[in-house]
Amino acid sequence: MANSTGTTNSTGTASAAAAKSAAAAAKAKQALAKAMRQRNNENSVKFLAAGAVGIMVIFMLSHLIHAIYKRATRKSGPKGALRFPVAISRNIKSVLLRKVPGLPSVGHTLVVLGYAATTITVAFVNIEWTTLNGWAKRLGWVTCGNITLITFLALKNTPLAFLTAYSYERLNILHRIAGYATVFFGILHAVIYTIAESKSHSLLTLIEDKQIMGITAGFAMLISLSTALLLRKLRYEIFYVVHIVMFMLIVITVAMHRPNPKSKSVYIMVFTGSIWVADRLIRFAKISFFTFGNSATITPLSHGGTQIVMKKSPFGARPGAHCFLWIPGVRAAETHPFTITSVNPLKLVVKAHDGFTRDLHRAALEAPGRVLRASVDGPYGTQPNFTTFNKVVLIAGGSGASYTFGVVIDLLRKIGQSKGTSIEFIWVVKNKEMITWFSSELQTLSASPSVALHIHNTSLTSPASSTYTPTFPVPPTAVLSPASPLSPASSKLDSSLEKELGSQLRKESSSVMSLDAMSIPLKSGRPDLPVMITGAIESASIEERVAVAACGPEGMMEVVRRSVAANVKGNGAGVELFLEQFGW
Repeated sequence: MANSTGTTNSTGTASAAAAKSAAAAAKAKQALAKAMRQRNNENSVKFLAAGAVGIMVIFMLSHLIHAIYKRATRKSGPKGALRFPVAISRNIKSVLLRKVPGLPSVGHTLVVLGYAATTITVAFVNIEWTTLNGWAKRLGWVTCGNITLITFLALKNTPLAFLTAYSYERLNILHRIAGYATVFFGILHAVIYTIAESKSHSLLTLIEDKQIMGITAGFAMLISLSTALLLRKLRYEIFYVVHIVMFMLIVITVAMHRPNPKSKSVYIMVFTGSIWVADRLIRFAKISFFTFGNSATITPLSHGGTQIVMKKSPFGARPGAHCFLWIPGVRAAETHPFTITSVNPLKLVVKAHDGFTRDLHRAALEAPGRVLRASVDGPYGTQPNFTTFNKVVLIAGGSGASYTFGVVIDLLRKIGQSKGTSIEFIWVVKNKEMITWFSSELQTLSASPSVALHIHNTSLTSPASSTYTPTFPVPPTAVLSPASPLSPASSKLDSSLEKELGSQLRKESSSVMSLDAMSIPLKSGRPDLPVMITGAIESASIEERVAVAACGPEGMMEVVRRSVAANVKGNGAGVELFLEQFGW
């Protein structure tokens, strides 16, 4: 009996030990699986970052090789062994420049496809498919990585501006696409996680503090997406405020969604917030520095234009670039981007549409020549050295001439009496009075033997050409920046303001120059841009380089892009395309 009892106790002890050992083994296995899942999730963000950096490196190398090639062939063009690789690269460029539905070009499409392939790969590789939670968590990590990426692409003071010659406004299309992907992965993460919790009867976990933070971030993403789709083009100022507020809310709530440092996702959000704050501090420092002793003189122009002349220019300001203008006397909490047409002094002209631009024009009408405290943040935007080209074709639609006039006047100043660069200047306007905004610039172009001037007035129907003499004095100036976020169709200025403007302009004779003796030849209708671009490129030899730069509405930019792409040939001249398009 005693032996039997001893055997039973021994068996029970062994069973308990075995059960304890099995439990420990299961726990260890679970811990190992969790560690592996954490490592794979961390690696997914690293691979996403590596993919993005890889794409950037390709652009950096391309920019470097292109710069070296231009320096090596500046005087003689491609010779000998260089001709074959140059011909191949030009044929490839012809394809990359072509328009693609929904995206600016084939080149943009390839970048987007590379990003999509990288993101999808890291979202679906090395996932624990046994539970929905595993997939949901991976999607959350991918969302975190994308938040960092879209923040980097939105930085005004981006290092990519000098490493790749792509400044923030040229990266905006990629910022938007990555933003859409971020919202998609974020919402998918929330949906799958909710389904997983429902299946395990654990929905109550969704009311925990850290889960509420995640839910808040999801709604902030949806609000940001909806305003981007509905308000960005219609009411940019409202969209911008909502966008910034939602971004800050997303970064904070995502960090609080996984606050444990061991998860490491909180570090991603800390880094994201840090680079954004750093960029904001740099911009604030610039505006603060150029506030001291600075001011803006504002003068009304016809058709809702307002000339702005700054007392001080920012360091490195150059025509064709843009800066953010701050005039607290008009709107203290807002800055707006406008193209620089000339420097020393820095001149801008803002065309009134909505919000800030409308208020600015009203202020100018109330007191023409008024001096207001002001500052600028900039300059921003990358501009090529047009003096390295044998031919330069400049094309503008309406207020896009702010860019092309700035470029051409600066170019003429640099080349002086040299005949090494020929220029074709094409400007399309709807209202002939608009040409008075550039009176002195037009006089300079008319007097230069290097410039072939073509001004087309689409409101003229007959005769085929005419001569226009302005009827009242108007100051020489610039025009609305192509970087302005306000759509030209957003609103119309009150007709009463326009009537008032006419009388105001006639009174302000002390600060303007008379154009009564100046006759400007105008051509009726729209120019045949494909023919003009083709003629300019085909007349250049294989050793020569041609630059085509344009700024205007979307339809015009598509025509220019398509025409240039069709004329980039392996056995033709070297052609570069530079587009400054309205809006963001």
